[in-house]
Amino acid sequence: MIFGIAAPIVCIILIFFTFRGNSTSIRAATMYLKRDKWPGELHKSRVEAWQQTNTMYGNDYFFDIFFHLDGVPELYSAKALIMPSQMHLLQKGLPIIVKKGKNNRIAVMQIGE
Repeated sequence: MIFGIAAPIVCIILIFFTFRGNSTSIRAATMYLKRDKWPGELHKSRVEAWQQTNTMYGNDYFFDIFFHLDGVPELYSAKALIMPSQMHLLQKGLPIIVKKGKNNRIAVMQIGE
């Protein structure tokens, strides 16, 4: 009887953890969508590299945009939401504006001029 009750509960838990996706990517995407609400400083930079993620919002894809901040050699990464019709416009050296807040919050506010 205990097995009959425990087996469905274990199956539900396994299904939940299997299909919930990459939680860090989803957390970063949520942070990007709320970027206008959290406080932070705006910085100008240029795109060094980018990588498309599997996370989507509607028909648009989230990208990881890599850049340097304030002349520091460290390479930073932030999420950006890009329409499929605009993907081909991404290139190295493209100007961006990023917002950097507390607790390592970073999001791309604007791509291009």
